[in-house]
Amino acid sequence: MASAPRYCIIGAGYSGLGIAHAFQEAGIAFDIFEKNDDVGGNWLNGVYDATHIISSRNSTGYEEYPMPASYPDFPSRQQVLDYLRSYADHYGLRRYIQFGRSVERIEPLDPRGLSGWRVTLDDGRSLEYRGVIVANGHHWDRRYPHYSGSFSGKTLHSKDYKNADDLEGERVLVVGAGNSGCDIAVEAALSKRIKEVAISMRRGYYFLPKTIAGIPVAEMEMPWMPLWLQKLIIKAALALIVGPNSRYGLPKPDHDLFDRHPIVNSQLLYFIRHGLISPKPDIARLDGKRVHFVDGSSQEFDTLVWATGFNVSFPFLDHQLFSWEHGYPRLVAHLMVPDLANLYIFGLLQPRGGAGPLISRGARLLVDLVQCQERLDAPIANLIARWEPPSARYLVGVQETMRSIERLRRRLQGLTPRRSQPGGISRDQSLPQPTSEGTPGYAVPATGHTGQS
Repeated sequence: MASAPRYCIIGAGYSGLGIAHAFQEAGIAFDIFEKNDDVGGNWLNGVYDATHIISSRNSTGYEEYPMPASYPDFPSRQQVLDYLRSYADHYGLRRYIQFGRSVERIEPLDPRGLSGWRVTLDDGRSLEYRGVIVANGHHWDRRYPHYSGSFSGKTLHSKDYKNADDLEGERVLVVGAGNSGCDIAVEAALSKRIKEVAISMRRGYYFLPKTIAGIPVAEMEMPWMPLWLQKLIIKAALALIVGPNSRYGLPKPDHDLFDRHPIVNSQLLYFIRHGLISPKPDIARLDGKRVHFVDGSSQEFDTLVWATGFNVSFPFLDHQLFSWEHGYPRLVAHLMVPDLANLYIFGLLQPRGGAGPLISRGARLLVDLVQCQERLDAPIANLIARWEPPSARYLVGVQETMRSIERLRRRLQGLTPRRSQPGGISRDQSLPQPTSEGTPGYAVPATGHTGQS
């Protein structure tokens, strides 16, 4: 009897562990390769010491394994890491993981990947798998801005920042106002050992408090209400609670609410109003330790902290396999590469809320896709693309995405192939057809909101 198809999962972080559990439950054979010496991914050593999630305990845990009720509403980095370790131990997932092992190269065995994929490891081994699930995260490939001139002081990326000791005795400019940049600026302002703190923003943002009426904002999504009405209500609330950005010396948002990630931070504006953080516009040029801003002002700093985000990168894959849009790959269902079989990209979504339930449901969707692909002689991505064209849209609502995942799973149940040959189906197989409702944004998410940009 032929052995069961085996799959390779890259990464044992939030997404990789959720996939492993779903595959284990479905009886799908798999191996996991994790370059670190423990589970946890970004939570193991990729965030600063004082990180707390900006979603919430109830919205961030896996559906099948909630976070402990003893955790606070916004668990710390260490608590999230302990939770992920507990999840791996509870389901016995460590036995599938090869720690300290990274993937160097992934190549299809045939032009469309139908025969499988070759995985080359850092120890030189070359292994063949039916398919590969890429869950290596996207908070690791540092993005740096380009400005005229050069800076002669110290620089570090938010990825490399651990605590305020890194900035002791210095005049600090945080460049970038994502959630990471705002958190670092606040932590620096709280320190008595840092001379001065400023934050440079290229554009305006919406600033949301972590809680409204004592409820974490991540738990306030109203799936029954049209998105335009949700925006209207939230904007009205912000006008009363926060007021216009101009009162804080900050630019007005240049985008609509939820078109970009809002900043979930209850302290930045407070410290700006107390004179502990100085708001600055975008940088025009650098000259030694002097930073010139676009409003004509300038100031000297000792350290620049680049809180400028991350690139989406798959160093072990040929990037020409993808069609890219604004730095993101265009994927079918945000999971599959058009014209390729048995290659799945898991974890790029950036949900407006906690990621755990989406990972749980997305992993079950992945099981369905893998099992359907086993019965097809063409890439399943091309079949699904008939009603869901490739997209690079990754900022989504949680409830909207969960509904879309379940809608796709129901459609996959209707894909009952008539075998034309062992292991295949007829190319003119009847398939579910698009409906007037569409299938917006079904996908699997990034690994939760950490406060990282």
